[in-house]
Amino acid sequence: MGTSPQTLLIVNRLPRNLQLLAEFLAKEGYATLTASNYEEFDQALKQPQKISGSLIDIAGFDSAIWTRCEHLRAVKIPFLIFSPNQSAAVQQASLSHGAKGVMFKPLVVKELIGVVQSILEG
Repeated sequence: MGTSPQTLLIVNRLPRNLQLLAEFLAKEGYATLTASNYEEFDQALKQPQKISGSLIDIAGFDSAIWTRCEHLRAVKIPFLIFSPNQSAAVQQASLSHGAKGVMFKPLVVKELIGVVQSILEG
């Protein structure tokens, strides 16, 4: 990709959380696209060539989130799911829809960067 930063699509219902995560990732050298609803998520999915990976917080979304996850998998964009609950069912659903992993909140920042790097490397 040369010297341009890799772009991560961040999906989160809460604008403040989107902003905080985008600022943190920018400090780590990543560019970001953000989506706080399905309309914004769908818009981002129309430009898959711009997205290196995605971080999706499923809190506040219904089961339609999995359709978008399937789309990411189909276009070979690696993604990570954030979940508010440590649940085997959420983990199973995430992995079955193509997630590279699941992180449970609260997130540990140092772990997050390591996991992001690993999913982008494949």
